[in-house]
Amino acid sequence: CRGHDSGVDGYFDSYAYTEIHEEMLKDESRTDAYRDAIMLNQEHFEGAVVADIGCGTGILSMIAARAGARKVYCIEASSLANTTREIVRINGLQDKIEVVNALSSDVVLEEGYCDIIVSEWMGYFLVYENMLTAVLSFRDNWLRPGGLVFPSSVRLIAAMYSDDKFWSERMDFWDDLYTYDFSPIKSMIVREQFSMPERQHLDHRNIATSTQVVASIDIYDATLDSIQSLASTLSMTSLKSCRLHGVAFWFDAEFAATSTVVLDTSPVDGYSHWSQVIWYLDAPVEVKRHETVEGFFSIKNSDENAGAFNVEFYLTHPAAIYKTSTGQTPDTIAQNIHERLTWENRFSERQASDVAPHWPKDPQNDFSCINELISEVSSLAYLPEGIERVCVVFIGVFALGFVVGRWGVKVKRE
Repeated sequence: CRGHDSGVDGYFDSYAYTEIHEEMLKDESRTDAYRDAIMLNQEHFEGAVVADIGCGTGILSMIAARAGARKVYCIEASSLANTTREIVRINGLQDKIEVVNALSSDVVLEEGYCDIIVSEWMGYFLVYENMLTAVLSFRDNWLRPGGLVFPSSVRLIAAMYSDDKFWSERMDFWDDLYTYDFSPIKSMIVREQFSMPERQHLDHRNIATSTQVVASIDIYDATLDSIQSLASTLSMTSLKSCRLHGVAFWFDAEFAATSTVVLDTSPVDGYSHWSQVIWYLDAPVEVKRHETVEGFFSIKNSDENAGAFNVEFYLTHPAAIYKTSTGQTPDTIAQNIHERLTWENRFSERQASDVAPHWPKDPQNDFSCINELISEVSSLAYLPEGIERVCVVFIGVFALGFVVGRWGVKVKRE
């Protein structure tokens, strides 16, 4: 089952359609992490009773069965369970896997216990599906002492984000459009699009500060009360002098047993169907390299809307900014279609490249560190004017030589 009362009509039925499962199964980093965690810890699965909460198409249940599980309860609340049962049958695993079309809270295990719980419960912003409550309740009711839960722990991570190009395309765009000034639209964009977090595939090169763990959940020790509110003060160090445009979030999940596997959804690790979460500021904030960015973040279950969350973020330094958004669910965290199409196009370019596993190289950004160094040197007020100019000229000549050298190597290769 997707295993909880989401407070949204039709929630379970949304998982009866193929699109969401295709997206998840095509996320190789996700499925590979679960497969590796199970197969590298095969000794724990041999002869075990396993519960797969929110089994979807049954991929994790089938991996567990192949790893030697004696019995797998493949629990799915949506009508997709009928198709999952057929998938299990044609793969010859019906003797080991029982597909149960029910809420996890309504399931009764014949053995009276399970040895292992496997669940892909994480949502956008880590908790937006509010499914962790079902996993914890099932753990309390059925997991034997000393049993395993995969994943065993998760962390929500934050960092400030800088993207001048994106801001220009989304905001500065309105300043001069067909020779006309459309700038009054900007306040509407802030109100309509920046008032709540949104889902994006972020460029790891635009992470502007050190990262910070804002929430850490041990699935063995967490309680229903302890996950109602996740909050943390923020203290991050700027990696460069730049304009901050938003705060970014992602999560990682650890599968700890004899062997440990980590599923990382950060921008550095490439494509993830979860993407990342970005909450744009109403206006950019200037920050200097090594400057401390301070603030606060919280995400709480809504008292008014079961299954929804209230999110709060504010900065106290280098500027005072306050943002709050209530009643947030998976449906509210839309992904901008322009961003998605742009990213997917660049993703296909990246996949076709044998140079790097991340974003395709942008020549302008190849030398961003040099630009940063020039900017920093030229901003050193304590240097006499003559020395400042000599430093800038020297670094400029070095940068030019570096660019020409790189260009020459490229021509020679071609």
